[in-house]
Amino acid sequence: MTRSRLVARSVLGVLAGLALTVTASPPTAAKAGPPPATWQLMDLHQRFCTPTDLGRIIYFYVFVDGTWTQDMHIRLLDAPPGSDATEGPVIPPGRSDGHVALGAASAWMPEIPEESEYVLRIRATSGSRTQEVPVHLGIDDDWLDCVNNGPRGATVVAGQVTR
Repeated sequence: MTRSRLVARSVLGVLAGLALTVTASPPTAAKAGPPPATWQLMDLHQRFCTPTDLGRIIYFYVFVDGTWTQDMHIRLLDAPPGSDATEGPVIPPGRSDGHVALGAASAWMPEIPEESEYVLRIRATSGSRTQEVPVHLGIDDDWLDCVNNGPRGATVVAGQVTR
């Protein structure tokens, strides 16, 4: 076999091998990243009542329906003046059907001398998605009346007082 024929056969062999590799391999798809976050912070119309003369920690439970692929950070916003709302739980990636509390947003709250109603917010953030739901805090010395009948006195929404 001449040298030129050997080179030609080698080139043809390589080309045939490449052709088989290209035709035998599955088509390349775009890299599939994690599925998009499709979760919703559940608004369960939560209400917490406490007397005027009792400083305490308040808790509002966090319910989520759906799937999230990044840590979800929870925080309680618009707590009464003098309160200390700490960063809530960090919920690892996962999924939930919205029927089980995944944690609680909380704040230490000082004594509040007058009966009032506060509308706070629970904020949940997971990556580029953020949602908030309102929660209600009643300050009333008649706990049962507060729970059953809702706001008495002034209502405070994001620092603004209404009567």
